[in-house]
Amino acid sequence: MGSESVVQYPIRAAALLTGLSIDTLRAWERRYQAVTPIRGERGRVYGAGEIRRLILLREAVAHGHAIGQVAGLDDGALEKLLLRPATTTNASVPGRIEHPASDALVPIVAAIESFDYAAANLHLGRLAVLLPVSKLVSEVVLPLMQSVGERWEGGTLSIAQEHMTSSILRNLLGGLVRLGTSSTPSRRILFATPSGELHEFGILAAAMLAVADGFEVLYLGPSLPALEIVAAAERTSPRAVVVGIKASEPTQATFEELRILAVKLPKAVELWLGGSNVKTALSSIGNARTIALEDFSELEEHLARLKGEGQ
Repeated sequence: MGSESVVQYPIRAAALLTGLSIDTLRAWERRYQAVTPIRGERGRVYGAGEIRRLILLREAVAHGHAIGQVAGLDDGALEKLLLRPATTTNASVPGRIEHPASDALVPIVAAIESFDYAAANLHLGRLAVLLPVSKLVSEVVLPLMQSVGERWEGGTLSIAQEHMTSSILRNLLGGLVRLGTSSTPSRRILFATPSGELHEFGILAAAMLAVADGFEVLYLGPSLPALEIVAAAERTSPRAVVVGIKASEPTQATFEELRILAVKLPKAVELWLGGSNVKTALSSIGNARTIALEDFSELEEHLARLKGEGQ
């Protein structure tokens, strides 16, 4: 496999990613040596490590710590500091973490219930900084999806709130992709759901796990006609196309969409079909290149296989 390039961001992009002003970035570097960006022909450039560290420092300052006190801490110490309960008694202080990861769903679900997009986005973004992506997905994203799905089915959350959750998770995925390293085409994977399939929680989580494994993610979202997915695969040459279907019995229209994908995808592209009822769909397709993924552990096994083949 060819060498992977490292993503580097100019100072304006770093400011957008970290939520810090350019003046603040420069001051933290000059006065406190908070990070040491590379100086290229066009000025400062920041790697993913520097971006993550700046976000940690921003969160520490939001907790009430002086930048001069925390700038000398390493990333591990900053993470421990942020997971520690805040000393202030004001529960509304921005940046405060009320719960460890195991209890993180409480403020997120509460924000979703009250249609507070900004608060839900803030809580998830903070956890994305503090947790490895695999742990973020297994301990936060998947339980959140399950909780929202159950509440929607039980009538305590509306369709609008479920859609808002999808939007927040898409935003989270975008942030993970921006902070990840670029990869070679041999580690590119495309994610979508077939036409008429509006539920995207599964492919969102799968895409995050792929990012955690170092793959380049092409996320096309829900309800995309099969021929559009095929056209995208022809243009981008992914190793695999991951298509999610909901757990209930797929419709005949969905079966037809899946048959089109199985027949028309380029021969070098594997079709991965995800969902708890995928074996029924797979028997209807009858294509040897199609792989059924009934849970995320099976997804991770095939991601590991692709990584091994690309070595």
